[in-house]
Formats: sequence, structure tokens, C-alpha cells
Amino acid sequence: MKIAVTVLLLILAVITCGCTSSAPAATPATTTPAISGSFPPDLTGTWQGTTTGYEPVTGFTDYGNSTMTMTVTEQKGRIFAGTFVFGSGNNTETIAFSGVIGRDGKTLTIPEQSEGYCFGEIVAPGEIELIYVADGSRYTSSIDTLKKV
Repeated sequence: MKIAVTVLLLILAVITCGCTSSAPAATPATTTPAISGSFPPDLTGTWQGTTTGYEPVTGFTDYGNSTMTMTVTEQKGRIFAGTFVFGSGNNTETIAFSGVIGRDGKTLTIPEQSEGYCFGEIVAPGEIELIYVADGSRYTSSIDTLKKV
């Protein structure tokens, strides 16, 4: 009986000691913009790259190795706007967009004027990856890899 009481007291002492300590202080979150040392990062300028994707009629495609250009013409805080140009030469399509930089200074959300959305990330200084999706009868998905020029 003495052993059981001693073990019970020992267990209660361990539990009490563990419960009286305070939780460690939380460290404040920091943002590390992937483009510059400022927050929010400055996206204005021209970004170019390639696109690979899937479309219902053509299947998997690199879009004939055509280029994609994203020009950010204006930015106020975390909100920015500009145009995408797809294709090359006389065979191009221009689409207006606006977007938002996430609170982490890296993630991007961009609804396009015609249809669809891009969800992206600043992956390195001067490099962005965008994931484009559109639903409905013209559903499509693509990955755009862009570098600042």
C-alpha cells in the first residue's frame, strides 16, 4: 500500500511540475519577400517565360514553344495590374489582369479578364511560377515559368 501511495504522489508531483510552467513565448512571424528586401515585393516590369499545359482538344501541350509575357504596369501595396501576352509575331492574344500578393510576400492570386485564375508563387529573386486553371467547356490547366527581363 505504501508503494502505491508513493507512486501516486510521485505521479502527481510530476504532473503538477509540468503544468505550472508557462508556454514559451511566440516568435513574431516574418516575411521574406523573394524579389527584394521590401514588403510587399515590387512586381512592376516585364516577365517572360514558357507555358506547358493541358487542353481538352489538344491534350498535353507546350503551346508550340510560344512565349508568354506578363507586364505589371501598376502596383499599389499588395495589389497589382497589367496584361498577359500569349504567342509570338502576329499571332498574339492580350489579356488584362489584376492580382494580389499574399501576406507571406510570395503567393499570388490573379483573376484574368476573359476567364480563369492564376495561383502563383515567387520562387526566387526574379522568378515566378503561375498555375492557371479555367473550368467549363473550355477547361484547361497550365504551368507558366516566368523570369523578370
